[in-house]
Amino acid sequence: MSIFSKIQAFAQDLRDSGITVGSSQLEDCYQALSLVSWSHEPVFYSALLTTLLKEATLLPLFDEIYTRHFHPFPVNPAKRLGTLQQLMPELPANRKGEGDGRDATGDSGQSGKPKSPKSSSKVPARHWRDPLVKDFYSLTPQDLKRMESIIPLLAKRLASKTVIKRRREEKGALDHRRTMRQSMATGGVPAELFVKKRVRQKPVIFALCDVSLSCLHFSAFSLALVYSLEKFFRQVRCFAFVEETEEVTAIMRKELPYNLRTQILYDTKVTGESGRTDYGRSLATFYERYGQDLSPKSYVLIFGDARSNWFPPQPLVLKQIQDRVKRVYWFNPEAVSEWSTGDNSMNSYRKYCDKVFSTTNLDELVKALTEV
Repeated sequence: MSIFSKIQAFAQDLRDSGITVGSSQLEDCYQALSLVSWSHEPVFYSALLTTLLKEATLLPLFDEIYTRHFHPFPVNPAKRLGTLQQLMPELPANRKGEGDGRDATGDSGQSGKPKSPKSSSKVPARHWRDPLVKDFYSLTPQDLKRMESIIPLLAKRLASKTVIKRRREEKGALDHRRTMRQSMATGGVPAELFVKKRVRQKPVIFALCDVSLSCLHFSAFSLALVYSLEKFFRQVRCFAFVEETEEVTAIMRKELPYNLRTQILYDTKVTGESGRTDYGRSLATFYERYGQDLSPKSYVLIFGDARSNWFPPQPLVLKQIQDRVKRVYWFNPEAVSEWSTGDNSMNSYRKYCDKVFSTTNLDELVKALTEV
């Protein structure tokens, strides 16, 4: 069972026991969990406690249900308070005790008492956000499992930002003609304002993803996040490539992010004859096979590092694709400083993209996808 399912079951158990848990509290809980280290039990417990419980009198009941779903932590009120005080150095706003003249342990700094070894050992700075801000090329198996678990939380955050953006874009301009015509009935006073509502048609998304070894983790999470936004678009079609491009939309419907690359390489022939990444040939095969499906209502999203093993780039193919669609966006897991090194062809392709993004970690990827 994923952490997302466990939290849902925990919240439902709280409700069944008489503890009110609203949707806004659950959203706060998910946001808190995306920012803390789950491996540290006190932090995990505190994230749930501070977002899901409103009444202190219900604390014993909360602890009982928490024990049933997770681990017994801690049942003694005094011990709980002490534990929460120990957590203060790990919280960003209190890491250095700003504003009250105290150090990170809560002491004034004027007592002259030496700090105990236990109080000086604390979680390294930003440890609580490691999975989100860690470079895609330095992820451990433990990081991958945690990231896979929070994909539903990130998808929810991404969806809420997309909704806000769409509502803002749908606000129309003032309809002067209709407003003035209506004002004639009130002596020229515009008692009622009319606006021209913008009707935005849902586009079709074509997501092309490099599934070679160099983009292993980046590709899987990119495809999973894009596919999670399916309801905001008329259609989301996913494509994978190494040397050739093939549609993998059907695989996306049934596989978890962590298993995507293995299943794609097993069920498709994207590796071609050489088995080496060739962006020029990949874009060419995509255009040959699926170019007739592109239209001015389409968006093409490319996820990859643009490293082609010294095969010649074919930027004119990307230009042909750009000419047939509304937007072309490229998401690159490497830093901008790496785009002109070695066999990287990014600078050849970027002039035929409407926008390019450097997305070196999951946090940057989510932020970039909100601009689509």
